[in-house]
Amino acid sequence: MEIWQITVIIAAILITFLILLFSLAAVVYNYAFGRRYGKNPLLKYFGAEDFALTVKPVSVNADKTLLRGNIYRRHNVADNGKLIIFCHGLGAGQAEYTTEIDRFCRAGFTVLALDNAGCGMSEGKSIRGMYSGVKAAVAAYDYAKTDADLADKDAYFVGHSWGGYSALCASNERGVKAAVSISAPDRPARALKDSASRIIPRAIAWLLYPFWCLIDFFKFGKNANKSAARCAENNGVPTLLIHGGKDNTVLMRNAAFYRAQGGNIVKILDENKAHNPYNTVEAEQKLAELSSSFVKMKKLPREELLAYLEKFDFCAATEEDEKIMEEIVRFIESN
Repeated sequence: MEIWQITVIIAAILITFLILLFSLAAVVYNYAFGRRYGKNPLLKYFGAEDFALTVKPVSVNADKTLLRGNIYRRHNVADNGKLIIFCHGLGAGQAEYTTEIDRFCRAGFTVLALDNAGCGMSEGKSIRGMYSGVKAAVAAYDYAKTDADLADKDAYFVGHSWGGYSALCASNERGVKAAVSISAPDRPARALKDSASRIIPRAIAWLLYPFWCLIDFFKFGKNANKSAARCAENNGVPTLLIHGGKDNTVLMRNAAFYRAQGGNIVKILDENKAHNPYNTVEAEQKLAELSSSFVKMKKLPREELLAYLEKFDFCAATEEDEKIMEEIVRFIESN
């Protein structure tokens, strides 16, 4: 066999290997971002009716997608003139954060919360990728500046997890007074690599990383795989980063909390918390119990699962850490 023939065979093998890697990367990326997220009908979600909240529905167009959300207030609390644009994490949307929204409203804030594309009440066949959350945050800000009741208020981005990423990136694009980010990943592809490493060999996840960056580029161009940490450093406003020392969802090495440095940045690390440091340790443990039990009981008769959920204390699983929430409120009030 001649050298040119050997070269062709090696090239063909290499190309086939790269195609297989790209295909696998596309499958994993699509599993994470290529579907809708909404409420689980078996779980309890607290709504405005569970608190003394008034709600004004809003609809906003972002990237040719209709996003729906609400403006929240407490009618019996004096308005402090500040607007929190709340950015939700991956899941059912703002419905998972009504307890936190109520806490902000009790402090006198008005809260504007949209469901991202492909989530909750909003349209969209899928969430597409993490940067779509940034687009939703920017759309919420732009809407607020055209709304007669909101335009004169000082605006702040606050977000958790995916929403923390959105809050930091959006704060670099719009003129908010300050930003608060909780448990945020730094870059989407790194977050996907860590998540994928739980179900596929870590070495393969490393090989897929550049392909995830490429897919993200096809979807979001220059904003692909944007660093939330760099946005926090460059946004020019006070920025509060909060993270849990036991967070296994967004690992510290790839967290915006770890990677961001700068004189405008304030950090709070709670060594005893996991991915939801705004909740008490007991609440996080209760939520972990629910997740673990829910997975196991899916294999059991539906009646047993419903009986378990009927007895589950959802209030205990969403109990807030008053100290952390007060730190957030104080930070926004002082800026």
